Amino acid sequence: MIRVVVGGATGKMGSTICRLIAEQNDIELQGAVVSSAGGNVGRRIAGGVVTVGEDKLDAVLEGADVYVDVTTPAGAEKNLLKAPIAGVNSIIGTTSITVEALTKFADAVRRHQVSAVVTPNFSIGVNVFWKTCEDLAMVLRDYDVEILEVHHGQKKDAPSGTALRAAEIIARATGVEKIVRGRDGIIGARGKEIGIHSIRAGDVVGEHTVIFAGKRERLELTHRAHSRDAFAEGCLAAIRWIWQRKDGRIYTMREVLGL
Repeated sequence: MIRVVVGGATGKMGSTICRLIAEQNDIELQGAVVSSAGGNVGRRIAGGVVTVGEDKLDAVLEGADVYVDVTTPAGAEKNLLKAPIAGVNSIIGTTSITVEALTKFADAVRRHQVSAVVTPNFSIGVNVFWKTCEDLAMVLRDYDVEILEVHHGQKKDAPSGTALRAAEIIARATGVEKIVRGRDGIIGARGKEIGIHSIRAGDVVGEHTVIFAGKRERLELTHRAHSRDAFAEGCLAAIRWIWQRKDGRIYTMREVLGL
C-alpha cells in the first residue's frame, strides 16, 4: 500500500486528489494537511481522514511514502524541505514557486537521496499538448506565437503555470526569448516574441490555446479540461511512478508518462 500525505487537501485540486485516492486499492491517504489559519482544520474528508494544520506536517509525514503539495506558493515554499528531510518522496503541483525555493528543494532531494516530480500540470492531455507544442515549434520557427489561457474566476495566479510552461518550451525550440504577458496601449509592431493572454471567468476548469500564425495560414492547438479528475488521475499516475524511487533526482510528468 502506498501511503500518501496531501498538502492543500481542501482546495479544488487537493480535495479531488483525496477523493480519488479514497477510491484506490493500492493507495491510502495517510494525512490531509491544510492551512492552520484557513478554518478547515479538523474537517473529515475523503476516506474519513481528519485534516490537520500545516504545523503538524512533520508528524503526519512519519511513515509516509509520498507527499503531494497542491497548496499555495507561500505555503509550498514554507514546507517544501520537510518531506526530503523526512525521507519522503514528493510530488509538487503548486505553481509560481520561486526559483530560489525550487533550487533549495532540489538540493534537499539530492542530499537526502529521495525523489520528486515537479510539474505545473498533472494532466496526461496537457503533457501531450506540451510535447506537441515543442514538435510544432521546431517546424514553424518563423511563425508568430500567441498563447491564450482561460480559467475560472477564482484562480489566483496569472498567467497559468501551464501557459508559462508552454511558452518556455516554445522559446527553447525557436530561440525566441522574449515573452510578453498581455498588451496594452500603443505598442507598435510586433517583434520576435511570444504573447500570453489570460481570461478569468465563470467556472472554467482550464483551457489553453497556442496559435502559430504565418503569412497565409494559422494553426491552433487547444487543450480543454472538462473535469479536475483529469488532473487528479495524472497525479495518481505520478504517485505510483515515484513512490519507490530513491535516487536524489527531480522528474517531470514527461518522464512519468514516457513522452
